[in-house]
Amino acid sequence: MKSQYKQLANNQQIDEKISQIATKILTDFPTETPLFVALLRGAAPFSSKLMAEIVRQRPEYHPELDYMMVSTYGGGQHAGEPHIVTDLAPSTLVANRAVVVIDDVLDKGVTADFVSRHLKNRHARKVALAVLCDKQTERTHDVVADYIGFTFNDSWLVGMGMDDASAAKEGYRWLDEIWEITP
Repeated sequence: MKSQYKQLANNQQIDEKISQIATKILTDFPTETPLFVALLRGAAPFSSKLMAEIVRQRPEYHPELDYMMVSTYGGGQHAGEPHIVTDLAPSTLVANRAVVVIDDVLDKGVTADFVSRHLKNRHARKVALAVLCDKQTERTHDVVADYIGFTFNDSWLVGMGMDDASAAKEGYRWLDEIWEITP
């Protein structure tokens, strides 16, 4: 990694936080399995580890995971107007279900608010939000995550699904650590 990056969390710390999130989800949903919706591309590493940890903790729990691709940032570091690139599979039932949206990072709340409203319009009974990182920034939307791995200052993060498009297409997205870009 270049000198402009500073490590915030290593693989072991990430796995510990994901284990804690899995435990809390299993506690909150002891008898029903919510629909898990991972927001691509960012949530791919987190959601994979989270599903594996949930099943490791409770093998008889059969999580249903589907994906949405919502574009908010494009190739930059400033939020734009979100839009759905790819919606859930047509066979995925949302109505009258609890849904846990999985995302890599919560910052301004633009994407989380948009996806929550979309799922509620599809008659989800409840929409919860699980994020690996909650950035301490001024929210433009009134969004609070139900499950949080780490809380970081408002800086650009890379790794575990978060990318640095200025470094490369998908730059550092697949690191199993979390780093911040330093000035």
